[in-house]
Amino acid sequence: MKPSVPAAVANLAALLRDDIAPALTGFRAGNAGMAAAMFDMVAEEWDRAAARLVAENAALRAVLTRGGIEHAPGPDADLRVSALEAANEALRERLITLHAAVEQRDDADARSLENAIWDVLRASVENRRIASANF
Repeated sequence: MKPSVPAAVANLAALLRDDIAPALTGFRAGNAGMAAAMFDMVAEEWDRAAARLVAENAALRAVLTRGGIEHAPGPDADLRVSALEAANEALRERLITLHAAVEQRDDADARSLENAIWDVLRASVENRRIASANF
């Protein structure tokens, strides 16, 4: 049997929340509860991280191409989360350069491209939202 990481982490969260935290008091009980909540978040992010990053990197590449900026080749060939995050960071650096250039222009194409940049950034924030977080 090979347990999935999200299931194993969710089990750890439940143990902390349901078995350990109730037996503690004060600061230690709070720490156990916070650790359980963090495990819930880790389980959620583990399951979706690669898919989210592949989609986000594709959206970044599309807006960079639209803006005429050279970017890392795609699609992402290495699907390890660390490699996807490195590509994401490199693409975001190029996006900052594009965004700064677009803000200096005063034409309809620039405004349209700026809106597309903001759309990609808003979608990125929304897709990173942790459903289990209460903040």
